[in-house]
Amino acid sequence: MKTQRILAPVDGSELSHHALREADKLASQNGGELTLMFVHQPATVHLMDDDFPEPPETTELLAATAEKIMQRCAVSCTTPEANRQIVIERGSPAQTIIDRSGEYDLIVMSTHGHTGIKHFHLGSVAERVVRGSHCDVLVVKHPSATTD
Repeated sequence: MKTQRILAPVDGSELSHHALREADKLASQNGGELTLMFVHQPATVHLMDDDFPEPPETTELLAATAEKIMQRCAVSCTTPEANRQIVIERGSPAQTIIDRSGEYDLIVMSTHGHTGIKHFHLGSVAERVVRGSHCDVLVVKHPSATTD
């Protein structure tokens, strides 16, 4: 498995930080490049026959917060700064990751391990990425994660 260009989607959860540590370890050991990606899915309110997108102020605040989170994550990485980048995108997390997957050799991401009704309602970003990705995907489960 080629691991020169690694994508690590981060959502701010401890599970995604655990997967990021694994991605960082792979990139660092192999002299590879590491991209940390945060995908913000804009909220839309549906009222009657109209759709109302989230206000621009909210989008800007979320983007600034995402940037701070990503900078803190990047600082903890051992991959040299020259081989590391941060990407913040807007859109559907699964589809955005899939759309960018052709640029990478490997995606390293977490799973929340939802089962049953939660999985039905929330779906699984990791599952959709595994099915649609144009590169290998390593799904990392946190040792303390439990299914529900």
